[in-house]
Amino acid sequence: MPGFVVTMLHVALCSHGGKATPIPPAGRVLIMGAGVVHCGHVYAIVGCGYPAMTSGAQPPCLTANFTPAQASLRVKTTGGLPIAIVPPNAPVPCLPTGLPLILVPAGQVRVRAM
Repeated sequence: MPGFVVTMLHVALCSHGGKATPIPPAGRVLIMGAGVVHCGHVYAIVGCGYPAMTSGAQPPCLTANFTPAQASLRVKTTGGLPIAIVPPNAPVPCLPTGLPLILVPAGQVRVRAM
């Protein structure tokens, strides 16, 4: 299923307001001057409010990453890794909670991949 390619311009948040940043930084593939996110990127999440919401009974969201089900089947980076696409129906799970990572639709909306 086609979707927009995820770049560093996309703002990513955990379900509890924590900001997610892709690590390592972008490689060689750029769209509109911003690096493309691929399946090798891991999102580091900072500021998750889940422990406060559950009085410390639950751990915070720490990381998230795109699985091959949320990546392009045909388009790959120069390193051969599949490019991440905005998932239309399968959310990206945060670890260790399993709750979804939210991609704010303010990133690039020109390049689609399948």
